[in-house]
Amino acid sequence: MYKLIAFDMDGTLLQSDKTIAETSLSSIKEAFKNGKEVVLATGRPKSELHMYANELANIRYGVLESGAIVYDFVNDKVLDKQVIPEDVSKRISAIVKANDVMVVLMVDGQGFIQQNHFDNIADYHMTIYEDLYRYSANFVPAILPKLEAEIGNFEKINLYFKNNDLRDFYFNELIQDNITLAKAEETAIEITAKGVEKGQGLKTLCSMLGYSIEDAIAVGDADNDESMIRDAGLGVAMANANATIIDLADVMVASNDQAGIQEAIQKFLLEK
Repeated sequence: MYKLIAFDMDGTLLQSDKTIAETSLSSIKEAFKNGKEVVLATGRPKSELHMYANELANIRYGVLESGAIVYDFVNDKVLDKQVIPEDVSKRISAIVKANDVMVVLMVDGQGFIQQNHFDNIADYHMTIYEDLYRYSANFVPAILPKLEAEIGNFEKINLYFKNNDLRDFYFNELIQDNITLAKAEETAIEITAKGVEKGQGLKTLCSMLGYSIEDAIAVGDADNDESMIRDAGLGVAMANANATIIDLADVMVASNDQAGIQEAIQKFLLEK
């Protein structure tokens, strides 16, 4: 019997309109009543979770920023953190200088965005996150000075390009031994330190809680969920997941708009 379930947020726990279904919330409460642990495993930093704080107040632990941070929400404490090497940040700086690319820099759970990139967020195919960034990000006049001043302190950097061709080109250019890369959203690259991925973050948290990764269920829909779906005792794909995740997962549930979270909890965690 599984002891813990970890949910991705966007495309999984969150519906397409970025709300959480009542069926999901009631099932999460039922899981806790039955002694189970429910964990967030998201690419988002802590600053982007505030709008869900009341609804998810009973969730204590999070694997944040694609595994770069393991967080205890109750004690407001970072339990584990991995940062991007300085040489990688310098390469990213060169990419930003040469291209019109929207950058989100994450330092200690806070995202930083250049103001005029946010003002033109549709150019980077990120309008779905416009309200989120408006209320959670720190806006700066220029992102490059921040990038260069904080080199060695970033746990995660996201690059949002104007098209897939540019994204795919720089994804291949950035591949190297000391970082982890993941494609996300329509045109994004998520960059973290080597070995930083949701699967590793989930392993770290499970170990802290006295569990094995085999005791965990992982639920997701996108490429950055691949590691935890692969490593968990049970990997679950949402029906809206991409083909890679569906092929990798052990089982599939309904989509994020069709009570897939409720199905995952009831069928596989509570075994009803």
